[in-house]
Amino acid sequence: MNNKFRNRLYVPILLLFIILNAFFISGSHLLTKYGIDNEVLIIGNAVLFITTVASLYFHVKGFLHKNIQVFFRSVYGALMVKMLVCAGAVIIYALIAKQYVNKPAIFICMALYIVYSIIEVKMIFRLLKQKKQENE
Repeated sequence: MNNKFRNRLYVPILLLFIILNAFFISGSHLLTKYGIDNEVLIIGNAVLFITTVASLYFHVKGFLHKNIQVFFRSVYGALMVKMLVCAGAVIIYALIAKQYVNKPAIFICMALYIVYSIIEVKMIFRLLKQKKQENE
């Protein structure tokens, strides 16, 4: 599997990150109107982007290994790291903000977690399809 294909796996995640941050920055007045803190969304989006890229990297690295158990370990490890980092970020935010926690922003970040995870799974299936085509 060539590096060019592997590098293209990260493009949809990068595009989602850029589009969301552009909306969060340009639509800050709209978000404020509905009581949503755009700074929380920008930081949450950045945390999700970084963890998703790292997770996808571990998936690809494990997928290319000859031993299937390495792939399973990388998938479970990446899932645990992603969940712990995101939960830790929410806990740190709640401890810092105390009574000013912006719940709508946290719920939006939770929805973004699902969106990033769906894109990540699609990229893994694309990788599987590419490897299957190469083996035929």
